[in-house]
Amino acid sequence: MSAVDPDLVGVWIVAGEPRTYEVEADGGYHVADPESPVAYEQGGAVMIWEGEAHDRLAGAGATPEGDWRGRDTGALWSFAADGTYTVTLDGATDTGIWAAGQDGATLWTRERVATLATNGAQVTYTLREGGTATYGYTVGGGIWTLHDPVSWVELARFVDPATL
Repeated sequence: MSAVDPDLVGVWIVAGEPRTYEVEADGGYHVADPESPVAYEQGGAVMIWEGEAHDRLAGAGATPEGDWRGRDTGALWSFAADGTYTVTLDGATDTGIWAAGQDGATLWTRERVATLATNGAQVTYTLREGGTATYGYTVGGGIWTLHDPVSWVELARFVDPATL
């Protein structure tokens, strides 16, 4: 397995859950909670996001683009112009993708938790924390289904929200 099925690329949901699951063309697999309100104070020097004040270390204006440190957690967030981010907390660094929404009033971050590779019948998740997991899969008509790789019992069903 060396590539990702192009039919998997996009944002997926599980009916009744608020989370999204996003597959990038390079196989990046991101998980996200819904977007959160964001506000800027002191001319963009302070960002209020997810109930925490973040002080700007680099960048300018009413945009997340730049570097921020969370006042309560000490987390260092770096939001790049290309829509990627890194967050470092307690010596561990995670990566993901971000987008501003509602004319800059919300911030949506999606954490990269794995890299996917497919061979047409199986999808393998190479997990960020190490290890792999392999499942059977089908995709079509806006439905992505994961199956037990031996019995082919359905384990999960993802839906393309554009089809709803």
